[in-house]
Amino acid sequence: MSDVLEVAAREQHGKLRNRRLRASGHLPAVLYGHGEESVSLSISSDQLRASLRHGAKVVQLAGAAKCQALLKDIQWDTFQQYVLHVDLLRVDEKDRVKIEVPVSLRGEAPGTHEGGVIEHLIHHLEIETSPANIPEQLQANVNELHLGGLLKASELSGLPEGATFTGDADAVIVQCVEPTATPSEEDSAEEAVSGSVEPEVIGQKKDDDEQAEAK
Repeated sequence: MSDVLEVAAREQHGKLRNRRLRASGHLPAVLYGHGEESVSLSISSDQLRASLRHGAKVVQLAGAAKCQALLKDIQWDTFQQYVLHVDLLRVDEKDRVKIEVPVSLRGEAPGTHEGGVIEHLIHHLEIETSPANIPEQLQANVNELHLGGLLKASELSGLPEGATFTGDADAVIVQCVEPTATPSEEDSAEEAVSGSVEPEVIGQKKDDDEQAEAK
């Protein structure tokens, strides 16, 4: 069942009005899609935060608008702590929507005991699916990932039936590789191979200075 968000009509716009709206515990939002006109709304900040904590992607709107809507775009402040604005897309169960879903790692890779390190290369993937089947996340199971191994997008679990990747299904999501030496470690290794630095000859600079003065 979708989370319910109470919305009200928003007739006043502008940065100052939006700032006052946020101070009152509400957020500016825009509802669009399905060939209908865009509508400016305000949403309770607390209700939206609760929906985000639940991992909701689709919500039920009540009040000034009555429909299901996809949380299409959420604008955060610079420090990713507070929501500033929300874009809502009208949807129904017959629709197909494109949405980014987080990718998480599950399990322990045996490659980490073989001298390897895990590189999580892609953290979000865009999929196309029905609004009712949007997953909270996709999972990469690394329990069989050995040194030199990798997992592709097509090998992830959690993709709902009928859903498809909009990008490259062969994209590498995670791999186990040998650790790369840092520059300081490489320098130390080179010094160990080439031997110690040539020692300074005591008195060399004084002798050179004396020769220069003699000339």
